[in-house]
Amino acid sequence: MNNTKFTVLGSGNGARAWCAQIAAKGLPVVMWEPLEATEDYLKLKEEKEMYLEGDMNIGGKLAGVTMDIEEAMDGADFLLVIVPSFAHKPIFKKMIPHLKDGQNIVVVPGNFAGFRLRKMMKEAGVERNITISEMTTMPYACRIRNYNTVTVYKKKFALGMGTSPKEKNGYVTDVLNTVFAGYVEYLPSDNLLEIDLDNCNCIVHPLPVLLNYGEIEKNGDTYRHYIDGITPLISEQVMMMDEERLVIGRKLGLELHSCLSQLKMFYGQNDSETLYDYVHSPDSPYFDLVGQSVDSRYIKEDVPGIVVPLMLLAKKAGMEAPICELVVKLASQLHGVDYVAEGTNLETLGIEDLSIEEIVKMVS
Repeated sequence: MNNTKFTVLGSGNGARAWCAQIAAKGLPVVMWEPLEATEDYLKLKEEKEMYLEGDMNIGGKLAGVTMDIEEAMDGADFLLVIVPSFAHKPIFKKMIPHLKDGQNIVVVPGNFAGFRLRKMMKEAGVERNITISEMTTMPYACRIRNYNTVTVYKKKFALGMGTSPKEKNGYVTDVLNTVFAGYVEYLPSDNLLEIDLDNCNCIVHPLPVLLNYGEIEKNGDTYRHYIDGITPLISEQVMMMDEERLVIGRKLGLELHSCLSQLKMFYGQNDSETLYDYVHSPDSPYFDLVGQSVDSRYIKEDVPGIVVPLMLLAKKAGMEAPICELVVKLASQLHGVDYVAEGTNLETLGIEDLSIEEIVKMVS
């Protein structure tokens, strides 16, 4: 394990948190900056340190900080792609020429990354003996405080992870559970599609934004998405959308988990019976998360990246998904974007001509 080398591809909140987590174990980790050589980047490149504060207080030395992706990937056993899903395609394009046999790719959050990466590798004529793993979401609710410190508002206790090919999931899960020992437990899932559709961000993010659009437009700087936005009545609608997701999962042969049960797994068990009850409970991590925008990733990432493929897979399986359709249509209208055409549709994933059984088998 001490010889296992990690590279984090990304430099945002989650990416820096992962760097600190791995460095705290004394394991070699390189951070790749995908954007620009800011003052913060130059400080990190010189000092090579990253820390977590808040719910976790750990950190350590990084093996390197670079903007050269070939340098970052060279010799890495694990490539950790920690970016919003709209950045997957450009990062995969830069990754693919430098992939080596035996490397393990972990994408957080997954959001259909396995399908997309396999398709892009095929189009590029690149065949490698690699694993692709996905997680449903980030292991922490966190924000960058300064260039080398990330504030963790609350860590999750456990979350799901899947790997393709499936027989490698035990190995990947064991490695990450060693890195996160004492903090977060990763639970193996049957396949990547189950992970893709168990990402509850598509449930708890877009619909509350759409139903509070005017309030967010007026008071975005002080608006709290979960505390102000998920009222008892909006909670009812969100839970109806979640039930629709669970029904779609069963139609696809998948056993998905409700958003409420996942929040309890993430942050602590209690007797809450609704999402409203839970996000206002003492176990909630959301009280200090302030600020929202009608153009945030809660729409721009989650609608085209998760709700659209969820809706299209439902149609392929022969069922309607009226609440998902409503979210996609309303978001598209308000943003002036055709999120079905521009988002993660079945064509972009290379599965438009496959049966449901073939799709599930592809990422098992």
